[in-house]
Amino acid sequence: MKTPVGIFLCVLSMIAASRSAAATGDLSAPISLETALSEVQGELRDMKTQLRQLQERSIVACDSGYVEVPANSHLYTGSGVRYLEIPAYFSRSFSSTPTVTVGLSHLDHNPGTNTRIDVTVVSVRTSSITIRIETWATSHVVKAGVNWMACA
Repeated sequence: MKTPVGIFLCVLSMIAASRSAAATGDLSAPISLETALSEVQGELRDMKTQLRQLQERSIVACDSGYVEVPANSHLYTGSGVRYLEIPAYFSRSFSSTPTVTVGLSHLDHNPGTNTRIDVTVVSVRTSSITIRIETWATSHVVKAGVNWMACA
């Protein structure tokens, strides 16, 4: 039965050999165990630093989703400024007001008119957001989809 120290030294030896081979392309040029141990210790320090930085971040949770303008809504007819406000509810409430990002994921419009669309977040609460999809002038939006992400 192998001891944990013996297994560690075996793994360290394998790491040393593989690093030497990767660096030189020569499988017969091993580096010393001391060098390999020093490299592993350096990587461990780097990982601990990265972990500490991640733990100190203020972002605790994120949620994401999708909303859609239904086909043939009032954004498809008429002229002038027309908009639709669509609520999106988070799977869980945030403990503080989240930061929200939105992006247009698809758009179907009347090809006989100019394409004009604006997507904005008009309200943010801990449990939901409201997204406004707007068009104007003679543009006709048949259908549109918006992806959102909220993090706090």
